[in-house]
Amino acid sequence: MKIVSNLLKDSHDEWLVRTTASFNEINPIVDRIMEDESVEGVIMTNKEGIPILTNVNLVGATNYGLSMKRLGDMTQISAKEIDPFDEVLVLRLKTKKIEVMVVPNREFNIIVMQHSRGSNKKAKHEHRNGNNDKP
Repeated sequence: MKIVSNLLKDSHDEWLVRTTASFNEINPIVDRIMEDESVEGVIMTNKEGIPILTNVNLVGATNYGLSMKRLGDMTQISAKEIDPFDEVLVLRLKTKKIEVMVVPNREFNIIVMQHSRGSNKKAKHEHRNGNNDKP
């Protein structure tokens, strides 16, 4: 990496090399996450929240990416107000139907959307007991 960086003339080129190296390290992890049957979608965004890799439709990925970017920024600011030496590692948002996990990185964010575990367990429990009626 040092040899390539020395040959580059532009700081944007250096950023591209660093980002590509990070992306190559993360890509096998993202592939493994996508294989999980509970995962509905994975979105990798640049640092501005624009999708660069996704298995979700582009409009949805863009909406999630920008929304999670804003939410992540607010969360990071709040964490810094509580403890200036702390930082957000994973932001997890859980609703009745879906869980969204955001893993921030200096150059990009990874957003994973999966079925909410609580709703799956409840549905499986009701199905096993033969109770398919909704409350």
